[in-house]
Amino acid sequence: MNSGIFITGTDTGVGKTIVTAALALHMKRKGIAVGVMKPIETGITSSGLARSDAARLQAVIESDDALGAICPFQFELPLAPLAAAQAERREIDLGVIQKVHRLMAGRYEYVVAEGIGGVHVPIGRNIDVFDLIARLRLPVVVVGRSGLGGINHALLTVEALRRRRIPVAALVLNQTRPARSKLERLQERTTVEILRKQAGVPVLGPLPYRSELSKQFRKTVTKLAQSAAITQLAKAVRRAAR
Repeated sequence: MNSGIFITGTDTGVGKTIVTAALALHMKRKGIAVGVMKPIETGITSSGLARSDAARLQAVIESDDALGAICPFQFELPLAPLAAAQAERREIDLGVIQKVHRLMAGRYEYVVAEGIGGVHVPIGRNIDVFDLIARLRLPVVVVGRSGLGGINHALLTVEALRRRRIPVAALVLNQTRPARSKLERLQERTTVEILRKQAGVPVLGPLPYRSELSKQFRKTVTKLAQSAAITQLAKAVRRAAR
């Protein structure tokens, strides 16, 4: 296949990492040589390195790639990437990310790359995540919330990608909080129904809320990788690659 996918989100904290990990693990178990990247990550201290998104992705697929290749740009402060880089008097170089990604693509049939925040998040002066996606020339999976408020954020993100002529392989909806009441379940169901009618791309999920995620990341991802939603997602991204 010699291709890949970029996982972006409608916002921060919507579940990009677990979708990235589950998709990569699913592909690996199907016999596909798969690599992972998290090109930029903030809020990473030396003591918390093992709990970083990049380290989790590395561990889930048992990658032998160096963490510096999976994540070329790590910053200590939990800020937007531009602010975190400026605090350390550093710059995020898209050329470096592109070069590392090209090396990864040469090693693997498929590379699953996870973004940071949403598509308009600035990562440098006059550059944002859109520019990163354009440099890597990858189709995109959008991860969004399945609850109230998810419609607007998802439609805005999909439309913004369309305007930049970036292919969207699928929209994955994630339950970021449990729907406990009858009203919350109704809000979620109608969000999913409306997006399936209006998004204009395959809408998958919603993935269930997982309270144990932070403590049992590998176990949770392993279970999710076997789900119908991730199986459908894998088919969607392979269609996008063709």
